[in-house]
Amino acid sequence: MKHLFRWWPWVCLTACSGPEAPDALVCRDVVVRLCQTAACPGVSAQLVPGEACESTLLQRTGCEDDAFTFADPTRERVLRCREALLSRGPTTANPPACSDARRFVSECPDVAGFFWERQQP
Repeated sequence: MKHLFRWWPWVCLTACSGPEAPDALVCRDVVVRLCQTAACPGVSAQLVPGEACESTLLQRTGCEDDAFTFADPTRERVLRCREALLSRGPTTANPPACSDARRFVSECPDVAGFFWERQQP
């Protein structure tokens, strides 16, 4: 058991190694996770219900374009806030809990606002 604790930092550091996902994919991941929680109290009022949720948010943010890059909020800020939506795993197969989506909204109103209020020219 002692050996496991000694290797734990190395395991953590190498588990997430590899190339960074492009901003467009990170943005789309957040969109999917937010839309999965569209029925949650505290989240639902900001989202278009049903299948239109994803297409609306993708258009609103501009991240449907593969060349999309974060500016304001920054990529780092979005990644930090996105952590709240990842508690059930790294894939979108397990939707975030409503409490996680509410935490995203309450702790990151700037990032939530980016997805809900931004209008493309």
